[in-house]
Amino acid sequence: MAYSLDADLIKVRSNVLSLGVDSWIDQQTEAELIINRTLENKWYKVVAGDFGYDYRETPFNAALLLNADTQLVRLSCYKTLELAYLFLQKDTVEPDGFERQRSLFSALYMEELEHVLGLGIDYDWDGSGTIEYDEKKIRTRRTLVKG
Repeated sequence: MAYSLDADLIKVRSNVLSLGVDSWIDQQTEAELIINRTLENKWYKVVAGDFGYDYRETPFNAALLLNADTQLVRLSCYKTLELAYLFLQKDTVEPDGFERQRSLFSALYMEELEHVLGLGIDYDWDGSGTIEYDEKKIRTRRTLVKG
């Protein structure tokens, strides 16, 4: 199941279903795949070791994202709309309105991704079905300053 639905897209872009496409399920599914791949690469591989897992032996499992329906819906909307406008844009030399919208949602997606990663992901590391306090660890960056 995709992280966002048509109703979620309408909240961001009210006319999205009046652009000649009845449903954006293909783009929503693709957005979910992209988000999962990004989370695995930019987040899971980095923090798995903090929880005692080797990411090569214990692969990322999207089913363990217990609060994805709230944490990832906006991210999914932005990526879905980026893909939708990519689908709609014309093959012309000059950028059209759809291409400008695609660029806008691409930028919004990247900004939202930074926020999501900065807040941390609710991932059920122990498979208990709930997120415990120690599973909410947020990885912090350390900066070495030469004096």
